[in-house]
Amino acid sequence: MDLGFERRAWTLIYLCLGVIEGSTAAVMVRSLFGTTVHGITVDLVVALVSSAPAWSNLASLVYARRAQGHPKVQFLQPLLFAMAACVAALALLPGGGVGLAGFLLLYCAARLLWAGVDTVRSVIWSVNYPRHLRARITGRIMINGSLALAASGLLLGWLLEQQGPGYRLALAAAAACGIAGAVIFRHFRVRREQQLLEAERARLEEGASFDLAGIRELLVKDAGFRHYMFAMSLFGAGLLSLTPLMVVCLDDVLRVSELTQVAAATAVPILVMPFAIQPWARFLDRHHVIVFRSVHGWIAVAAAVLLAAAVLTRVPLLLWPGAALLGVSYAAGSLGWSLGHNDFAPRGEETRYMALHVTLTGLRGLLAPPIAIVAYHLIERVSPGAGSWALALPVALVVAGAWQFSLMRRSRGDAARRA
Repeated sequence: MDLGFERRAWTLIYLCLGVIEGSTAAVMVRSLFGTTVHGITVDLVVALVSSAPAWSNLASLVYARRAQGHPKVQFLQPLLFAMAACVAALALLPGGGVGLAGFLLLYCAARLLWAGVDTVRSVIWSVNYPRHLRARITGRIMINGSLALAASGLLLGWLLEQQGPGYRLALAAAAACGIAGAVIFRHFRVRREQQLLEAERARLEEGASFDLAGIRELLVKDAGFRHYMFAMSLFGAGLLSLTPLMVVCLDDVLRVSELTQVAAATAVPILVMPFAIQPWARFLDRHHVIVFRSVHGWIAVAAAVLLAAAVLTRVPLLLWPGAALLGVSYAAGSLGWSLGHNDFAPRGEETRYMALHVTLTGLRGLLAPPIAIVAYHLIERVSPGAGSWALALPVALVVAGAWQFSLMRRSRGDAARRA
């Protein structure tokens, strides 16, 4: 299929996804329900919503198993239609506690559906594009997606700031874009799909498992991937817990508008991504993902430190370089997350390695953000006005993860020299 056609199709889908992107949706929760529902309840929903792109991947084991040996496009298209329907239903919700409960239910359903798309899409990319070009080609697709995410998020943030019903129209329009993208998706083709399906079926016949026992088996037999997953767990937990804390602090501490919140937490990082993604893609095409992450990790550390400093010092100006560096980090992370496991997985095992990766991502997404929010409220209770110091937790986790990537790179270099 023509790459330009694929980029246009994913752009439509990302316009739909943009209104339920984690940080944007977290701002929406605060704006719509922050004054009508008890504070910590809203903030825990903010934590769950902002980390939903991560914890929803707990469903990836189910998706990975169900997709094995089945045509990929036919598997994904119904998921896209259902996700768009959930986004459309968000536009009909009332306010108050009932509306918050309905929002959480529909939002979680939409993110769980997208998790299936994300899990299986990486397999399509791994077989459609050769290793030395894969990151650059998928990077071009993600550029359009980044612009779509930022555009729909900023529009939604501006409409929320107007405090009228306009945000409902934005949600309905986003759902329509998602439906259009799902219709176009039927034209997608997977190269040499029959060979891929035969390899997957062979793996199943050999006993490849997609349950928790299968996860333990992969972690036991592949020490390199196990260490990589440990580093990713520290690093990812830090970034995932940073997001809801920043949304809360932007509102409660710096008291900036909804549009500024969306801009700092979502739009600026996503708008930076198109400029950063191709250099990262060229770097990943030339290097193993461990080398890639060892560079990426310290850029994420700088972003986290700047964002935390903006809140702790009450200097909002620091938000913008921090958000820009976070965008550079997101550009690297989007490539590494979608493609990095392929540097460890043998042919036919790509889906299983990705399932393990995203399942562990889901566990840290389910645990780390609520813990960070609880820490914020506990500190606030003990010392009113000091809750923002909870930002030290995500910063420490990001530093620990970056350090582990650097250790892995050093070990890899030592092993190469001995060989």
